[in-house]
Amino acid sequence: MSRSGHREKLASVFDRAAEGYDLPALRFFADSARHMVSDMRLGGKENLLDAATGTGHVALAAAKALPEGRVTGIDISDGMLERARAKADRLSLANIFFERRDIEDTGFPDNTFDIASCAFGIFFLPDMEGGLSHILRVVKPGGGIYLTSFRSGLMEPMRGMLLARLKKLGVEPPEFSSRLDAPEKIAALLAAVGCGNIDVRSRQIGYCIKDAEEWLDVLLNTAFGGPLNRLPEDDRERLIDEHLKEVDSLREKGGIRLDIEVLFAQAHKPR
Repeated sequence: MSRSGHREKLASVFDRAAEGYDLPALRFFADSARHMVSDMRLGGKENLLDAATGTGHVALAAAKALPEGRVTGIDISDGMLERARAKADRLSLANIFFERRDIEDTGFPDNTFDIASCAFGIFFLPDMEGGLSHILRVVKPGGGIYLTSFRSGLMEPMRGMLLARLKKLGVEPPEFSSRLDAPEKIAALLAAVGCGNIDVRSRQIGYCIKDAEEWLDVLLNTAFGGPLNRLPEDDRERLIDEHLKEVDSLREKGGIRLDIEVLFAQAHKPR
């Protein structure tokens, strides 16, 4: 598939997911964003780029910490950007701007931003090194780079149950997150584009969801939604019904545990 074809396919997946991206079952996005912004130790005046901003979790958290600064969130999904702008309006944040731009060709001049972040986005790029190099190019010398990715073992055993059922139907979902699912993988990528002062740390930010219906919210409003939507309607409905029954069997008194171990990486562009 061509680069433009991959980009448009990905945009359509996240356009469909945008409406549910802020549901309670997906609160790991907001939780991890707060951790990432805390790690930045912002001074309050920085100019920050948030690439693959989605519905703006990192961008919004950063804007609150930058009373004299500016945040620009970019994404290829119009649906995601529409929700991000609505949230910024509700919060009356005047220092945040959302634009439809491509990570791999943002159009910004070199050395524009003090800091750049990309939460759960780099592993979707066919050319991760090329995309990250472009982000690095628009950051000022000495500026910070912050990334997040999922560690291996994400959302097991439910995720494994789903993938096994998809495989039986001949669907091989792309394992995007496995490309950066270990500290050494992220560190190697950052080193390959010339970053220094690389630090990768792991945090468990999991929680309990109430029931299998909340697990369905996770499936339909993340990258899992793409493979599910490619199935014929009858197969899709049958798979979801059978899968939710097996997931519901995992429910305990506190709900169903959703293990989400996140890798938080930070580095700097050389001066």
